[in-house]
Amino acid sequence: MNPTPEQGVVTRQAVEWHQRIQLGGLDRDLRRELRVWLQSPAHLEELARICLVDALLQRAVKNGTRRELPKNVIDFDSYAPVTRPRPRPAQQPAARSARSNIRNLAIAASTVLAIIAMFWASLTGTDTTTKTAAGRWDKQLLKDGTVVYVAPKTEMRIQFTDETREVTLVQGQALFEVAKEPSRPFIVATNAGTVRAVGTAFSTSDRGDTVVVNVVEGRVAITGKAIHGGVQPMIHATANQQVVLSPSGVSAPVSIDADHELMWIRDWYEYQGERVGDIVMHLNSLNEAQVIVDDPQVLRLRVNFLAFKPSQPEYFVREINLWYVGYSGKTSANALRLHQP
Repeated sequence: MNPTPEQGVVTRQAVEWHQRIQLGGLDRDLRRELRVWLQSPAHLEELARICLVDALLQRAVKNGTRRELPKNVIDFDSYAPVTRPRPRPAQQPAARSARSNIRNLAIAASTVLAIIAMFWASLTGTDTTTKTAAGRWDKQLLKDGTVVYVAPKTEMRIQFTDETREVTLVQGQALFEVAKEPSRPFIVATNAGTVRAVGTAFSTSDRGDTVVVNVVEGRVAITGKAIHGGVQPMIHATANQQVVLSPSGVSAPVSIDADHELMWIRDWYEYQGERVGDIVMHLNSLNEAQVIVDDPQVLRLRVNFLAFKPSQPEYFVREINLWYVGYSGKTSANALRLHQP
């Protein structure tokens, strides 16, 4: 069966990549290009086939058994634009048993597959997954020096290569204090778009249909998810600005007090003027222990000032109930109680 034009293009590309690998001429740009090219299973399979055929040909040449190539086997030295000297045949007996040839084929195949696996691993870099349960805060130091504060109910994948530092936020919220490395940008991908930075501090918060980005310091570039192949504009945000990504696009930056907004990701918060109902809803979204409301009328009241760890909702319940003792309009013994699952 004759190869299709598309298959011929893939084969030629595979041969060229094979030659470059053999010559050791892969700089940073070529490594990035090869990693993208190998994302296709057809490309990876073809490169493995080319490596295997070349290994068998080199074994035949070394043993003095080079013959005319079959029509379905590529002669690399005449096909590829990147060439290397053809080894001279060694002058030695060529007799091989059928069992020896089979054994050599198995050795060559396993060796080629091992080389491909090692080379692919070197291109893709490290890949780790982080998950936090309800009521669990986490703090991590990544190998580049970046500090990550991970909120409860968060899942993210971290992958570093020679060219980029990439984090995929599957769900939840995290604060990144990015180590400065201008040659290798730090990218956070979400279901609504991406955030790109070199050295800065920002948070991403996946809220289902929207993703909220808060910038603490420095500058980030935010791009919404492309819809139907369209190109989304890039929005820049600086310290104390917030941007919201949604299916309709990326909002314009608005001013916030980022340090105050993001204290809770570090498991601390100073509530000033918030409604009790909003605090209850926030705590219940983070913890397994749930705050139960016995007197609904307290939900609309506002807290003048209250600082505590969101991981300790029992402190909040105790403080509200202490205040509730002297509340003239109370209708029950306590305003709130904590239910432990």
